[in-house]
Amino acid sequence: MLLRKLVLQTFNKKLRKLCPKISISFNQFASQANDKIANFFDIPPERIRNFSIIAHVDHGKSTLADRILEFTGAVKINSGQSQVLDKLQVEKERGITVKAQSASVLYDYKGETHLLNLIDTPGHVDFSNEVHRSLSACQGVILLVDANDGVQAQTVANFYLAFGKDLVIIPVLNKIDLKNADPNRVCTQLKSLFDIEKEEVLKVSAKLGTGIEAVFHAIIERLPYPKVDKNKKLRALLFDSWYDRYRGVLCLVYLTDGTVKIGDEITSCYSKKSYEVKTLSMLTPHEQSVTQLMAGQVGLISCNMRSHKEALIGDTLHRTGENVEALDKFEPS
Repeated sequence: MLLRKLVLQTFNKKLRKLCPKISISFNQFASQANDKIANFFDIPPERIRNFSIIAHVDHGKSTLADRILEFTGAVKINSGQSQVLDKLQVEKERGITVKAQSASVLYDYKGETHLLNLIDTPGHVDFSNEVHRSLSACQGVILLVDANDGVQAQTVANFYLAFGKDLVIIPVLNKIDLKNADPNRVCTQLKSLFDIEKEEVLKVSAKLGTGIEAVFHAIIERLPYPKVDKNKKLRALLFDSWYDRYRGVLCLVYLTDGTVKIGDEITSCYSKKSYEVKTLSMLTPHEQSVTQLMAGQVGLISCNMRSHKEALIGDTLHRTGENVEALDKFEPS
């Protein structure tokens, strides 16, 4: 044991002499990560935007999500990663989004830091229930349309899903770099089908990164902030979940009121079962452990749920012993 300790100490000394920059850069990275996490809690609800990207399949949702993550520094540019939010094996193999994922990123606009909670959604008709549940945590959407193909079936279906929930819609034309792209024709379609004026439509190339900054500005300027209050009793909308081998069911929640901390005891409005909060994290897009979540934020709660049957999508989680009014319940699949 003593010999092992001496060997490790000698190795660490030599490593620091040979590679002092590694130690410095790691410390800088660690402090930047801590600063980033601290910033999440300094942002008032007025500077939070919760939004989804909705579109027909293969119109470029995942590519636009990649550019948003790169522009905010959440993912390194030219890191070799694409479709960062598509994590399932079938998503990587087929290049389609099946399960909605979220990412919380920071963006500086006019000298103020804004928290943008992006919830990526599938485009395929078979996964429309994923879109439906994701929109419940949003105040607005980016309606993405291929400038070459124009409005398609799922474009119409997703538009009316968002319209029915009174969400603010930002129309965006993608793939304007393609040879056969015809933005004027597609703008005419948007006007005739959805009464969207040509001046409201943003034109981007998610692949090349053209026009992405205008999308950020539109998100901040056009979308309303969430009407939440961190001083009220805790109410968290459970809108997605998945299973982790070591932590059990992980609940993706949107906090409409109050705060939740590690160690708190929470109760399900529908099943009446109670759980102790074991871990909390935010997806940036990789998991970042935090000590608390507050109103307006989207995060993961691990509380030793052992079965998916206990994680009822559309459920309201609240602090044990407090009486609260349940949030809207989803229709079953």
